[in-house]
Formats: sequence, structure tokens, C-alpha cells
Amino acid sequence: PAKRAHMPPKRAAGSSSKDSVATSKKFRSAIDKGVDEFLCPITQELPVDPVMAKDGHVYERSAIKQWLERSDKSPVTNLKMGSELLDATQVRSMLETMVKSGAISGDKADKWQERLKAEEMAAEWRRLAEAGDAEAMCNLGGKYAHGDGVPQDDTQAKMWRKRAAHRGNVRGLTNYGSTLGGNGDIWLHWMEAAMRGDAFACVLVARLYERGVFGQIAKDKELAKRWYLKALACKEKEEGDGEEPDEEDKAEASAWLDANADVAAPWFDAPDRQVA
Repeated sequence: PAKRAHMPPKRAAGSSSKDSVATSKKFRSAIDKGVDEFLCPITQELPVDPVMAKDGHVYERSAIKQWLERSDKSPVTNLKMGSELLDATQVRSMLETMVKSGAISGDKADKWQERLKAEEMAAEWRRLAEAGDAEAMCNLGGKYAHGDGVPQDDTQAKMWRKRAAHRGNVRGLTNYGSTLGGNGDIWLHWMEAAMRGDAFACVLVARLYERGVFGQIAKDKELAKRWYLKALACKEKEEGDGEEPDEEDKAEASAWLDANADVAAPWFDAPDRQVA
């Protein structure tokens, strides 16, 4: 009789899907281990602005710069190393691609996702600012001041805030004044912005009167109270004037007014707060 052809044993039902799951887990494990190699040794997070130090390791730029300001040794090897930092462009490109594709997700990708959103927002504000939008100029200046979505750059921050101020944006005027450092004009810009109804400027002016400025502004609690009260009363207006207080402004003004409830300001033309 003819022999039956030998047939390979049938695979158990579901074995193919189990193999796929196992392979997927291996790939995920390999990706995670590979990505861990790029964790900044200082922050233990994936660097959003990676640089290569002289010890051959990749760091978050801000973290290694702060480290090198107080030490001439590597955070990893504890051996002396130079302070030169090189942009790790390929590392950044790789991490960005992996985050966008979803290969890196969860906690490891959180800072990168925030960075990508910040860069998109900065790009939109730049587009609007270059088209003449004063509020966008002010916001873009803030981005440069804090290195949020763009490289930190005090010169760019000052330039965009100045342009916003010249366009009539009251918060731009406040922030431009803040870039003048020890220049005596700083409080003049704050004063103008405060009189135009910027709550943050009102808080800054109140601080000046609360503490005094040697040779320029004498301490005066009545004037400090006036400006803290005005900060709480500010409302947003059209054409760039007026900015309402944010939560920090409200908290600072309210705390000072509560602590100085006995200070009189009878000539202030807005009603005083009712202090419990």
C-alpha cells in the first residue's frame, strides 16, 4: 500500500499570536534598553537639548552647564575634564523621530512631548510676530527669555519685548523694562505699564515702594498699598492696554494687603478691599 506522506505536526492554536507577542516584547525591551543609554546621567531623563561632553557622555545642556560651573570633574567618571560641549545633533534627531513615531512613550517621552508642543507654539508665535502681532511679539520674547521651545537667548528676548512695547503692548512694556537690569529706566517702564493697567507691573511698582530703591524711591507703604489694590482691580482692555492679575499676582497682592491692613490709603480712587 502507498505510504502516507509525512505531514509536519500542526502548530497549537494561538501559538502564532503568542510568538508575535513574545517578539514584540523583545523588541520593546531592546528599544527601552537602547533608549536608556541616552538618559542624562544628571537628570536621569532623556535630554531635550543633548550635548556631548569631553568625557564622551551625553547630557542635558542646562544640567551639565550648571555642573561645570561648580566642578571640573565628570559626573560619571569623577575624572577631570574640559568644559567644551558639542551639540549632539544626531542624538536629538533620533530621539525626536522615536518620540514622534511612538517608539518612545510614557514618562520617558513626556518632556519630549512638551518640548515638541513648545516648539510648535513658538513657531506659530514667530509667524504672527513677524506679521506685526504685538501680543505674539511679547509671547515670543518670553519664549526666548526662558528657552521654551527656542534656544535661550537674552538678546532675542529683549528685542522682541522691545518691539512689542513699541507696538503698544502693555505687558511687552513691563517685560522690556525687566530686561534693563540695573538701569534706572527699569522702574519708569514699570510705572508707565502700571498706569496703563498691567497687573504684573502694578505688583512690581508696589514692591518698589514696599522696599524702596536707594537714591531713587523711598519706602512708602501707602503707595505700596495703592499699587497692590490697583493690581487686583486691573481689567483687560482693547488695543494692548490692561492685563488682569494672574493667580500669582493675586496671591502676592492679597497676602501683602492682609498683612498690612492697618495701612491707610484714603486718597486712592478705587474702593478698598473688605478685609475679614
